[in-house]
Amino acid sequence: MNEKDYIEINKASYDIVAEEYKTKYKNNDGANKFYEILQEFVLNKKNSSISKMLEIGPGVGTLLKIFEEKGFRTTAVELSKNMASLACENSSNSVIINGNILETDFMPKQFDFILAMAVIHNFPEEDLIKLLDKIKIWLKDDGYFILDTTNNKVTETGFFEKEDYNNNVVRYRRKWKKEDLETFMEKQGFYIQDSVVYKDSTSSKEWLIYSFKVEKSA
Repeated sequence: MNEKDYIEINKASYDIVAEEYKTKYKNNDGANKFYEILQEFVLNKKNSSISKMLEIGPGVGTLLKIFEEKGFRTTAVELSKNMASLACENSSNSVIINGNILETDFMPKQFDFILAMAVIHNFPEEDLIKLLDKIKIWLKDDGYFILDTTNNKVTETGFFEKEDYNNNVVRYRRKWKKEDLETFMEKQGFYIQDSVVYKDSTSSKEWLIYSFKVEKSA
């Protein structure tokens, strides 16, 4: 597999696992705890009655639905056609775009919150920098970028089998070590406001959850 083909490979992989994903995290103790942590992360920072949120890679739309019910106006960009279809069913009030976030544009300073949950590890470094540059433009001056990814012993990249799924799909993955991720994000102008290390009780994975403020250009 060639790294330059990662987008098409990832798109096909998530199309395959979409239906399984729909049920895998429903009434799942580990996922429910994560949703609680994330809501606290966001709601403690919400400073207006109506906040605009962009979610990059919403999967089947669970978080979109949660935040729509909390009074947010939500937009999402989902690469997988099958995932996007399920997200539309799950959160019918959200605006959901089926496409590549790197080829998507929004107005400057449009969003109070931008979420990328279990997403940044799907990009090679060069494209991740492009995405972060877009996020800088889309976030309001007082906005927050919130992400999560797994913590790993070493930072490495490659095509890995997606664990804990029946279809044994392979997709591009960058496994981040905590210290390397934090150094990388600061280098791109993103500064940690809050962070949590969360050990998923239903798996062996340790998740890193961050909220960032963005250094704006003069």
